[in-house]
Amino acid sequence: MKKFILAALALSAAFTAPASAITIVGTTVGGPIFNRPIAGTPPTVLSGVGTTVRYEVTPFKVGTTGNYTFLMTGTNPARWDTFLGLYAIAFNPIAPLNNAIAYNDDFPSIGLSGFNATLTSGVSYFALATGFDTTDFGVYSLDINGPGTITIGGGQGGAVPEPATWAMMLAGFGIVGG
Repeated sequence: MKKFILAALALSAAFTAPASAITIVGTTVGGPIFNRPIAGTPPTVLSGVGTTVRYEVTPFKVGTTGNYTFLMTGTNPARWDTFLGLYAIAFNPIAPLNNAIAYNDDFPSIGLSGFNATLTSGVSYFALATGFDTTDFGVYSLDINGPGTITIGGGQGGAVPEPATWAMMLAGFGIVGG
C-alpha cells in the first residue's frame, strides 16, 4: 500500500514536513483486517460492527510537544465511511486497545474522521486509517497539523509486522543462511 507524502516532499528526502503540516494519501483496499475499537479518547471497548475492518498504519513522530489536529477524508470512493485511530509507542492489531489514544469517525459527517491530540516530541505515534464496518474501505487523505515538524516513518519498536512481512524475512534469512 503505497503512500504519497504531498506536503514538502521536494524539500526533504527524509519525508519531513518543516511547515508543521503534512498530508498523507493512502489506501485501506486490500489491507489487513482487525476488530477496531469504538470512538473514544481513549477508546475502551471493541466494536461490534467493525469486527473485520481493513486498515493501514502510518508511523510518525513530532518535533515539538503540543496540540495536533488530525483530519482524514475518504476520497475514493468519495466520502466512504472513514474511522481514524491514533496510538502511542506501538500498535498491535491483536490487542487494539493497548496504547490507543483516540478513535473517531463522522467528524463532522460521514466520510470525515478526526480529532485533536496533545503529542510529545520524540515519541513514536501510529495513525491508523480504517472504516466504520467491513464494507468501508478505500483511498483516503490524512492531514496532520501542529506546532512542530512531523516526520513520517521511524516507527522503531512500533507496529507488529504483518504475517506476509514475517514470511519474507524468514525466506530472506533462509536464502542468506543457505
